[in-house]
Amino acid sequence: MNDTPIISDEELHAYIDGALGAERARAVEQALAKDPELAERAASFQTDKAMFKTVYGPLKERPLPPEWIAQVRQRPQSRNRWRFAYAMAAALLVAAVTPLAWHYYAPAMNSDVVEAALDAREGNPSGDRSIVTGDGVRAGRYDTALRQAVASNVRIPDLNRLGYRLRGINVYGKAAEILYRGPQDQLFTLYVRRSDGSARFDQFERRGLRVCIWQDDQISTVMAGDVSAAAMQRLATLSYTGLTSS
Repeated sequence: MNDTPIISDEELHAYIDGALGAERARAVEQALAKDPELAERAASFQTDKAMFKTVYGPLKERPLPPEWIAQVRQRPQSRNRWRFAYAMAAALLVAAVTPLAWHYYAPAMNSDVVEAALDAREGNPSGDRSIVTGDGVRAGRYDTALRQAVASNVRIPDLNRLGYRLRGINVYGKAAEILYRGPQDQLFTLYVRRSDGSARFDQFERRGLRVCIWQDDQISTVMAGDVSAAAMQRLATLSYTGLTSS
């Protein structure tokens, strides 16, 4: 008999947002541990949330243009005035997001970081390799090296939950490559360096590998491995959140 509780999408979103009560949150955690499909759905929601935060987050710093506010104030005190205000705010949202969203989803544009990541993975890095660590390293011991390389407050992600063990870290000047081995000893790599300040998320195939680039205003991360699109989505979510969690 299947004793796994039924978890709705609404509850999954509430769990991810930290909005569930303690008892129900524990029930969701137990269900995630027992149900791989549910865990995959939760990982997908987490990916979406992180992507939306990257894209829409900067909008909170962008006020409405003064001339728009003046036009709203000149409108009669009526329902139409507020409809006009909402329309103007929506226009600002579209104007602000459209260029960013294009860059966010544009496939392989300005892909120098992707090429650098794949070159490093193939043993042809663009910079001199200054640090090489061997098998069985512990993530905490190398957080400092990673932070110094990319000049950002990041940490080496723990991917053990998905069966990927940390095997080494290579530092190439101002970039770092983190190496993992999966359940079938397959290689999975993260290439991390400072971002150019723009947001980008994309997943595609390159050089026979599944590649995901996840970039915010601080760091650019390229994940690469011989995995499915669904597996990459889970790995990318765990990698990015692990890198950026304090």
